[in-house]
Amino acid sequence: MKQTSFPGEELRARREQLGLTIYEAFRKTHVPSAYIEALERGDAQSLPAPCYTIAFLKSYCEFLGIESERYVDSFRACVRPSVVRFLARKGYVYRPPAWLHDVATWAVVMALLVLGWVTYTVVLQPEAQSPDKRVDASTVGVQPAPGTPAGESGAAN
Repeated sequence: MKQTSFPGEELRARREQLGLTIYEAFRKTHVPSAYIEALERGDAQSLPAPCYTIAFLKSYCEFLGIESERYVDSFRACVRPSVVRFLARKGYVYRPPAWLHDVATWAVVMALLVLGWVTYTVVLQPEAQSPDKRVDASTVGVQPAPGTPAGESGAAN
């Protein structure tokens, strides 16, 4: 944290204005004295994780009788990574091998062929009966009706 961007000196000035020592502030707020000193110096390396630091900062500001929002916002601005630095960083970019594109293309083509074949065999192809259930017209014999001669068909004129 830069000392010019975080107003830690104002916290120290307010504490000294009230005539309090760091030890007295520690006893009243239960914020460790090392963290109070780091807040007043603006030393982010000596502070814990931001969620704890913000809670300590709010407690310390309440103890000093000042609004904490300005200090919390200033602290967040100091520890937030720069957008430009984030966008400009150059890291490893995964690039798949050249043959992977060809394999994926052929896989899609094969999937379409299999899907077409399944669609034809299941949906479009008419359902045929098995040969043992078919009636063969050549083997069916028609018996003449009783009382008719063998050459007549049984239909009356």
